[in-house]
Amino acid sequence: MNLFGNDCFPQNSSMPSEDDILIKKLLLTHDPDGRSLDSELLLRAMENVMCYAATSQVCGFHIDAIAKDDVRDIEVVGSQETLAQIIDRIKIEMLRKHPGKENLHTRTMILFDVLGNYRWDVKMVLTLAAFAAAFSEFCIIMQQCPCNPLAVSVSVLKHLPRNLSTLKPQFKALSLLVRTAMDVTKCIIKLEGLPFRYARLDDETMVIAKSWIYVATYWVTRGMVACTSQIRDMKAKKPEQAVRFNIDCSMGALESGI
Repeated sequence: MNLFGNDCFPQNSSMPSEDDILIKKLLLTHDPDGRSLDSELLLRAMENVMCYAATSQVCGFHIDAIAKDDVRDIEVVGSQETLAQIIDRIKIEMLRKHPGKENLHTRTMILFDVLGNYRWDVKMVLTLAAFAAAFSEFCIIMQQCPCNPLAVSVSVLKHLPRNLSTLKPQFKALSLLVRTAMDVTKCIIKLEGLPFRYARLDDETMVIAKSWIYVATYWVTRGMVACTSQIRDMKAKKPEQAVRFNIDCSMGALESGI
C-alpha cells in the first residue's frame, strides 16, 4: 500500500511505518502561532450549508435539525484576515490545478502548508467549510437552472452538466464521505479540547492519541481535496460519459483508518 499515492488506508492498521513518515511530514507543516476560532460553531454552520444544498436534490445529505448559528459571530483570533477571506483563500487553493502536481497526496500537503498556523481541529473545519462553499455555489446554480436565465447562462459558461440524474450515485457517495468527515472532525474537536497537559496519561497513550489526531486530520483534508476536485472538474458530458467520483478510496480511508 502506497500511502502517498491513491491507495486506501490499510485495514486493521496500528500506526505502521508509513503513518510515522506521514506524521513527520505533517508536523513539518505545523507551525501554530496562536490563531484560533470556534471550530465547533463553524462546523455547525458548515452543516447548515450542506443541509440547504441538499434541498436542491443534487445530493442526499441529511441532518436532523438546522442550527441557527450565525457564522458572522465567529471571530478569528490572531489573524488579520476575516473568516470569509480565509475560507475563500483555502477554497481557491483546493480548486486550483497544479500542473505536474495533481497527485492527491501532494495537493493535500500543499494545503497543509496553507493551514500551517492553525490547530489540527481548525485545519479540518476550515477545509470542510471551503468544500461546502464550493459545493453550495455549484448547487445554487444547478437549482436555479430550470427557471433562471442567469443560472442557465452561468452553467453554460462553466460547462456544467445539463442532467444530474445520472450522477445521483456519485453525489450519494460524496454526501456519505462528507458525513463521515464531519463525524471524525467532531471527535477531533473533542480530543483537542481535552486538557492533555493535565491528564494523567502515560507517554505511549499520549503519543497514540496525538498520532491519530494527525492521521485523522490528513484523511479528512485529503477527502475534501478529492471531493472539491471532482466539483471543479465536472464538465458537460454525454450520459454514458458521466463524471465519476473517485472517492471510494478516500471514504475507505476515513472509515477504516480512523
